[in-house]
Amino acid sequence: MPFTLYHLGPVLVFGLPFRNRIDLATLCIASVVLDTWPALVLFGVLPGPYHWIWHTYLGAAVITGMLTSGIVLGARRFPTQFDRFRIGQRKRTEIASTALVGTWLHVTFDSITHPTMNPFAPVVGNPFSVYLSPMYLTLFCDITLIIGLAWLVMLYTINTRSAEETSRTPSSTSSDGLVAVGPLQLMSSSIRHRLIGTIIVFISVGVLLLVDPTHTVIRSVTWSVAGGVMLFNGLYLTGIRFQWTD
Repeated sequence: MPFTLYHLGPVLVFGLPFRNRIDLATLCIASVVLDTWPALVLFGVLPGPYHWIWHTYLGAAVITGMLTSGIVLGARRFPTQFDRFRIGQRKRTEIASTALVGTWLHVTFDSITHPTMNPFAPVVGNPFSVYLSPMYLTLFCDITLIIGLAWLVMLYTINTRSAEETSRTPSSTSSDGLVAVGPLQLMSSSIRHRLIGTIIVFISVGVLLLVDPTHTVIRSVTWSVAGGVMLFNGLYLTGIRFQWTD
């Protein structure tokens, strides 16, 4: 992958529907942890090729065992910190299976973008490099990353603000100035916020689908718009409100 965070998009879209059955934080960590070695090689800390034995299914299984042990021990040693980020709240077997899915998805995606990899080592060969163009895989990761981040932030917004919305009076909900015109006046501020954010995200995804993936300028603008939506959602999540006054 050209950018390791691209791996987060597919695992978020895959994992969020099953968030009540899997350890979502472990899945996200496992999807990017394999790029620790290439990063160290890139910065000259370690010698050797970028995609070594850890970028194989066998090596990823070893990393899965190490990651599972670290999460289980960390949850016991630092329960408050791990509970805060909802890490390690499942059984050991569930954590291990979730981590394995994350690391193996990483190997599969990188095998598509790097034909010289040998994902089934010690068997030589890479059958995945002929199935999908790296350009289209990158576009797929672009789209899923936008959808996954928007979905994640909006879920947390709903969970953390539901109690506040039930106790808020109608007069205070309509005074935040967040595009309260026409039928939108009948909605609470958080619902209007999520609706507008979702519309912008879907427009961004539509632009990514229609624009030539090699057109870097439009793609950069689209990413900036989507990033602004994520920032706005994040600020709202932390309690910051935007008000427009005459």
